[in-house]
Amino acid sequence: MNSYTPQEIEAKWYRFWEENQLFHEVPDQREHYSIVIPPPNVTGALHLGHALNNTIQDVLMRFHRMMQFNTCWIPGTDHAGIATQSVVERELYKKEGKTRHDIGRQALLDRIWKWKDTYGNRIIDQLKKLGCSCDWQRTCFTMDEHLSSAVRIVFLRLFQEGLVYRGKRLINWCPGCRTALSNDELNYKEIPAHFWHIRYPVQGTQEYIVVATTRPETMLGDTAVAVNSKDERYQKWIGKTCVLPLLNREIPIIADDLLADPTKGTGAVKVTPGHDPNDYACGLRNHLPMINILNEDGTLNSNAGPYQGLSITNARQKVVADLTAQGLLLKIEDMQHEIAHCYRSDDVVEPYLSDQWFVKMAPLVELAKKAVLDKEVTFFPEKRAEDYLRWLEQTPDWCISRQIWWGHRIPIWYCQDCNPSIELAANGEPIRIPGNAEPILPPSDAVQSMPTACPKCGSKRLVQDPDVLDTWFSSQLWPLSTLGWPQQTPDLAYYYPTNVLVTARDIIALWVARMVMMGMKFRNQKPFHHVFIHGTIQDEHGDIMSKSRGNGFDPVKIIEGGSDQIRASKPFHGIPAERIEHYPTYGCDALRFGLMSMCSGQGQDIRILVQRTERTQEKDALKHYDIEIPLFEEGKRFCNKIWQAANGVIFKNCQDFAHAGFNSQSMEDIYLMDRLHQVIQIATSALKEYRIGEVCTELYHFFWDDFCSWYLEVVKPRLWGEQGEESKRYAQTMIVESLDVFLRLLHPIMPFVTEELWQALHTLIPSLHTERACIKAKWPDPQRFPANPSVRNTVDLSREIIYAINNIRSEQKVKPGQKLPKAILAVANPEMLMQLNSLIPGICKLTKVDEMVLCTAFEKPGHTATRMVKDVVIYIPLEGVIDFAKERQKLQKEISQLQQQIEQIEKKLDNTEYTSKAPGHVVVRERERLAEFKKTLQQLQQELNALI
Repeated sequence: MNSYTPQEIEAKWYRFWEENQLFHEVPDQREHYSIVIPPPNVTGALHLGHALNNTIQDVLMRFHRMMQFNTCWIPGTDHAGIATQSVVERELYKKEGKTRHDIGRQALLDRIWKWKDTYGNRIIDQLKKLGCSCDWQRTCFTMDEHLSSAVRIVFLRLFQEGLVYRGKRLINWCPGCRTALSNDELNYKEIPAHFWHIRYPVQGTQEYIVVATTRPETMLGDTAVAVNSKDERYQKWIGKTCVLPLLNREIPIIADDLLADPTKGTGAVKVTPGHDPNDYACGLRNHLPMINILNEDGTLNSNAGPYQGLSITNARQKVVADLTAQGLLLKIEDMQHEIAHCYRSDDVVEPYLSDQWFVKMAPLVELAKKAVLDKEVTFFPEKRAEDYLRWLEQTPDWCISRQIWWGHRIPIWYCQDCNPSIELAANGEPIRIPGNAEPILPPSDAVQSMPTACPKCGSKRLVQDPDVLDTWFSSQLWPLSTLGWPQQTPDLAYYYPTNVLVTARDIIALWVARMVMMGMKFRNQKPFHHVFIHGTIQDEHGDIMSKSRGNGFDPVKIIEGGSDQIRASKPFHGIPAERIEHYPTYGCDALRFGLMSMCSGQGQDIRILVQRTERTQEKDALKHYDIEIPLFEEGKRFCNKIWQAANGVIFKNCQDFAHAGFNSQSMEDIYLMDRLHQVIQIATSALKEYRIGEVCTELYHFFWDDFCSWYLEVVKPRLWGEQGEESKRYAQTMIVESLDVFLRLLHPIMPFVTEELWQALHTLIPSLHTERACIKAKWPDPQRFPANPSVRNTVDLSREIIYAINNIRSEQKVKPGQKLPKAILAVANPEMLMQLNSLIPGICKLTKVDEMVLCTAFEKPGHTATRMVKDVVIYIPLEGVIDFAKERQKLQKEISQLQQQIEQIEKKLDNTEYTSKAPGHVVVRERERLAEFKKTLQQLQQELNALI
């Protein structure tokens, strides 16, 4: 029997599902089940996080589709403002040596749209390879016209309500991307840093006030030194001034008990309102000037005096050198400091004083809190609701403007005549709008609507705000806009609110909370009933997997096989940063089963072991590695097991199938019906509660252990007609019904192999079911198969007996093909004895025992192996089965060799010179070997004692 080969089967059935529109539904009278996909970036490529997230969604969709819900899974992509513009700008500079400013706004946008049309659907095609059963007819893009309309309407309505405003605030600025970032777009990294202690001369004295800072270059923007009013060291100086070193500018010494803590550092704090959030708040409290010393590119501006034009790093070095030369640097302390980096470019993010657009969050936060506290939105696992509420408790106003060109442009205009200080580029495009410019709204919220004249002076010289909205501003509307809002579409009326949002914990604040706000604000309805937060994919060391780190891989390569060149940022645990990796063909089902088997309802992180074996025969400069991933190997083995059992046993033995009903009195048939009842109940309950890993485990053990290893082996004589025609028909009925149920239950997780075998079963037995495809088949009903706990207990006991006897065979080194002449089962309970009696043929078959004796009591003779299983004592006479003298001699030799090895290791470990000089991991390994050898010695001695 050939192994399962997924390539042709996967392509064939996905094409069949699409061509027959089996993913598409329209509103009707049934209960709906809808999901909106977390839209991947249009620049993106599939990674394991996508594979995990979208497989979970597909499992849920396929399950509910089979439960006869009207299902709608809306796919789409996000325009990913900064990421997409960066890709095209890099390409422009690489090919033509030009920047966006050289070609202008519209020309760059034209190029980005062209890039999107060429490459933007790559990730959609990859999702199809994952088997995702999305309704591709409803695919959306965040800059589609109807989605853009929703964005514009929300912005204008929030603006009119005073919830969107423009103001000069301290914001997070990325010098690399040259745009503002929200707090949620920052990645914090701990890096080595210093505390520089600087002397500020107190005006009119010979004394100094000492401040400590991690960023000495920002002193050029200082406008005060703050002390605590209760700090006796500095009370005499409050209200006086000190001289700002290097620039020789007088600045006040102020009392600010919220900023200055007498117990921290020197107790005195330099105040730089233009470049630190805490200092900014202090500046507002004390009406201090706010000086910005940075240009947009991160170099210092004219406010920095002689340091103008220097980069931050070079300015820091020169400031420190100049302070040292003037005797104003008291000391330097080493430290570890957590620094914010841009989530996109990884540049250090600078606090920056700028005119930006903000959303006033407080009223929206209350809506989002209420939805969760009132249990309208439920988190799985429940503890993630705490993260959600914790973020809401400390949510500042959201900076929503970005200084890029790709995205939803802010629908606000300004009059050039009323605001002559508006800065324009050579082509007339506005570059910078002054903070006091009066905004002009469009006459309507239609996408193309724009004002034609200034309502104040009548001038037609109007310019639109150059900024675009944060990508998350459009993403927060995704559940609404993809269903047609603000239009009252049939889809919106029927499929909203959606049933579940499946996502990772890192965007609970960025996305989940904001979607709840928008749903409650603009439709007075939650956007989804449930939020399922799954774990993060990690390697065996607990590091997040990614190709840039060198520890990740392309899931499509896992599915299709082939080679992939890795260019990591640095070597990874001894593996070179640049290398070639070669993957076996696992197939989609193996990948899905592996990931889902690790997917618990509690959202634990998933660690994946990747085994890399270096190839020695390759001659090129790069090292080559063969990749094996045990998690997906297990999925592949399971596919093969299902394939071979179906084709090698079931189909071959059911060519003359005729359904016999469910009235069999055979203990194994009754047991199998009971197990089907159990398995259906467990799978159904677990899927409803997002415990997909539990479903995988249950189905795996049912098929491999209960069905293949036990039932099929036990009933083979019946299938061959050895126990009569009626018995054969009942056995055929049970294996066909079991396979049918199993394929339906497994289909949401492994859709391709199940569709192929389900269709083959339908072809073999057309009367079995009427549905055209497994994807549309009805989910099994547990009530079709009667439960029987009594039989379940008896058969489970018999299987434990089988396991115990086979353990004895293994321990006593009985050859696999050798039969045991006899086994005695002493069963004290007469009723249990009678029930076990009918299972004796199966027990004998699966343990290779010629004669099985049942009795109520038995006196153990010599040379007999014994096991106790619940109330049953098992006796296996070994006389004539093994050569006792030969086995004793063999074991004694093994024991002697092992004792010598133990003695050598103990001698080594007792030597302090060895344990003090050898590498720590070597000593640990030796201790582990010693423990392993002692455990093995104990087992061997027990085996020897059993032979005496």
